[in-house]
Amino acid sequence: MSSTTLEKQSVAAIYNLESQRFIAGSASEVLGIDFLAHPDWKAFQAFFEELELDKYMMDGGIYRQRRFGRFKWFADGNRLEQQPQTPYTQPLYFNPLNGGIERHFAPLTDAIVNNRVVREILLKLATAYGELEDIQTWKINAYFNRIIATKDFSGQPVPEGKHRDGVKFSCLFMANRLNVSGGSTTLTDILYQKEVFTGTLENPSDVLIFRDDTVIHDTSAITVNEGFKEGYRDVLVIEFY
Repeated sequence: MSSTTLEKQSVAAIYNLESQRFIAGSASEVLGIDFLAHPDWKAFQAFFEELELDKYMMDGGIYRQRRFGRFKWFADGNRLEQQPQTPYTQPLYFNPLNGGIERHFAPLTDAIVNNRVVREILLKLATAYGELEDIQTWKINAYFNRIIATKDFSGQPVPEGKHRDGVKFSCLFMANRLNVSGGSTTLTDILYQKEVFTGTLENPSDVLIFRDDTVIHDTSAITVNEGFKEGYRDVLVIEFY
């Protein structure tokens, strides 16, 4: 069997988004890449050790560390271009907790931007979304998030509660989780307010992708496991619009 045929089979899961609002599973199943065996995987995980405290948490929380950057993708040449760093804003109707202000997050480092795991994730998503929607270019937001839980406080992956991001596709890509419980994500139908998915990213390279314009999403708090002082949940969040 040719490599082209193997590739088509391995990435078939993401193309279910043509008729479904979400897809979940390992990266091997959803994206057709075994990132755990990728030579740049350990470096990708290590980036989450170099994030900076999110200073814009209006609930006073110190549980989120983050880096943020923007890209554009062009089908012509399958090109991915990093965009200039600018303040991040959300309207209050999308984010009632932290919206309505300019937030100056720590930028992605050159090592992150050039990491092959990062680039292969973005390119795989971009090409699949482009084929699904017949679109030649995408704008991309990429957030490296570490949510921390300790004996003194829980970590809130979605402190604003149930919401939409105002984009076309959202992807949650698990890098690592250590000594924590919780972090269950729920997708709720916008029209009928009925839950259509509940699940937890448990393992490195687990993926959840959903059509943001069809559902409201939320993720429950994480708590540190008994016998440990601290734990964390490392997730790369990627938005396409």
